[in-house]
Amino acid sequence: SSSDGSNLVALESRGAVWTSTDSGVTWTQRDSSQYWYSVASSSDGTRLVAVAYGGYIHTSTDSGVTWTQRGEQEGWYSVASSSDGSKLVAGGTGYLYTSTDFGVTWTQRASQQGWLSVASSSDGTKLVAVAYGGYIYTSTDSGVTWTQRGSQQDWYSVASSSDGTKLVAVGRGYIYTSTDSGETWTQRGSSRVWLSVASSSDGTKLVAAVYENGGYVY
Repeated sequence: SSSDGSNLVALESRGAVWTSTDSGVTWTQRDSSQYWYSVASSSDGTRLVAVAYGGYIHTSTDSGVTWTQRGEQEGWYSVASSSDGSKLVAGGTGYLYTSTDFGVTWTQRASQQGWLSVASSSDGTKLVAVAYGGYIYTSTDSGVTWTQRGSQQDWYSVASSSDGTKLVAVGRGYIYTSTDSGETWTQRGSSRVWLSVASSSDGTKLVAAVYENGGYVY
């Protein structure tokens, strides 16, 4: 979503990209049918980036009307964007990749199997990524270097406050939170199979979804 909620983008896991410019009242089908996994938007909703498993990175500069294929063919899982759309981070089955030119070119970074989720501060300097069966990784230089954090787990999802100081990560176990950009983490909640998490811009309000007994939201 754009910051004002007017421009929206949604993916079909085995279908097309859909966009809306009227806060979701009407939707238009866009890019071709693929195994879409993740999409991110600039704060104004004009610059979008989406990744497909077994496909490529795709970027748009016109709110999703047209798309350009970028990067390498990869088993992509996740992508995140700075607020202006210039700094991007994407993760898949092998490496993390970053871009500082709106997705035109990409640089291979940290290696780990199964980067299921990535998140970015609004300025794109502070990044966080989690790997299934691996660790939490953080960066303070737009993804040039990465530091291993937390414990080894089956991580599924991570979210960040707009300034990148408050983070939350979930997976097969507990919810973990950090207030120092990921240097230290505190175990929260109860042990469950947490699949997804989201954060308010200031990091004080969180929501998490769990997969068990039909699924719940916390």
